[in-house]
Amino acid sequence: MKEYSSIFLKIIKFVIIILIVDVLLGIVSNQIFFLQETGKYARANHTIYETEAEVLIFGSSHAHRHYVPEVLEKQLHTTAYNAGAEGQQLLYHLAMQEMLLKRSTPDLFILNIDEDFLYSSDIAYDRLNDLHPYYSEFKDELRPIFRLNSKFIDVEMFFKSYLLNSTIIHILRYYVSPQLDYKGYRPLHGITRNNQIKNDLNNIDDQSKEIDENFVFALKEFIDNSKSNKVDLVFVISPALRKIRSNNKSLALINKIADKEEIRVLDFSEDKNFNNQLDLFHDPSHLNDKGARYFTKLVSERINQQNSMDN
Repeated sequence: MKEYSSIFLKIIKFVIIILIVDVLLGIVSNQIFFLQETGKYARANHTIYETEAEVLIFGSSHAHRHYVPEVLEKQLHTTAYNAGAEGQQLLYHLAMQEMLLKRSTPDLFILNIDEDFLYSSDIAYDRLNDLHPYYSEFKDELRPIFRLNSKFIDVEMFFKSYLLNSTIIHILRYYVSPQLDYKGYRPLHGITRNNQIKNDLNNIDDQSKEIDENFVFALKEFIDNSKSNKVDLVFVISPALRKIRSNNKSLALINKIADKEEIRVLDFSEDKNFNNQLDLFHDPSHLNDKGARYFTKLVSERINQQNSMDN
């Protein structure tokens, strides 16, 4: 009996030590996390806790690399911040929007639309890990989104080191090599070449892809949040050298939802100003800095035109 008691006590001590170490690691990591000055977490922190910009841009790398706040501010006579995040999809953007709206209510949201936003993607769920550090403070906003991928999210988030398990690596990375941005915008330089352009659409059958209803929900919720907070919302489709397939179910559904909800869609996917203009592109899917500045100017002009028509 004494032997079992001794083993039990050792287990209890071990668990207590693990919990203490976990708490200490969590405290240290949390302090360091909010001291970041560059990188993706620094930009997310600025969006959630600091920016008072009247125009916020959301979207994947096409948002992050295509919208120049400086140009938007000059053209729209306002303030702007680019909250785009590379590789992230609708669930992430919905979470960022909801955390922002707890503190600030801008005048305008620009959501850059990727044509495949509604297609099933395991990566879209995996990359929600970037939001783990905010769970303690924004449980009401983040729990419903995290539970789409894990029913045991509260158990997982109990461990502080789990919340911040990847941030230290990023902090060290950006400390050694700062990732500078210009109000969230990070320019791409260089010009694409003809031999870089590949018609990937010939190799992809969109009809075999499935729509993820969680992503549909996220898009509708993004719209509802904008309306309930009286924030104007515009969908924008960026230009690209590769063409969008006419049978793209995801984009067709996005346009159908936008039409039903009376959301403006500015479609530059086949805009003549960008057709075969290699000097405006860094690669077939992303504009370079010259192209981004020109594109942002055109988006601003279209927004101004439509605002004038509405008034």
